[in-house]
Amino acid sequence: MHSLNPFFSRPEGGTMKIPREWAEASDWFVLFTLGTLFFLLGAFAMWAWLIWRRTTKPEPHMQLLMELEEEEAAASQERQTTAQEQEPDTRAPWEQSPDWWKKADS
Repeated sequence: MHSLNPFFSRPEGGTMKIPREWAEASDWFVLFTLGTLFFLLGAFAMWAWLIWRRTTKPEPHMQLLMELEEEEAAASQERQTTAQEQEPDTRAPWEQSPDWWKKADS
């Protein structure tokens, strides 16, 4: 009968010998754990690469949708600026426009 405490010292000195089956099982446990770790690291690396690739090189239909969205946002921004320019000026003569610092002095 083997003891469950193989690493405790024996009264006469030394340590208890580990049965070969236990050593083989512990070797397989370490190999399985390392395999699982490397598999997970590889999966996370692949996932990160796929996300990076999608952001730098989107598929053609996604790129078209993104361009249409950008054009629509630019058009709405342009409509807002033209609407603001067409509003009557109700400021007092000594007040400056809100974007006075954006305009270059000419």
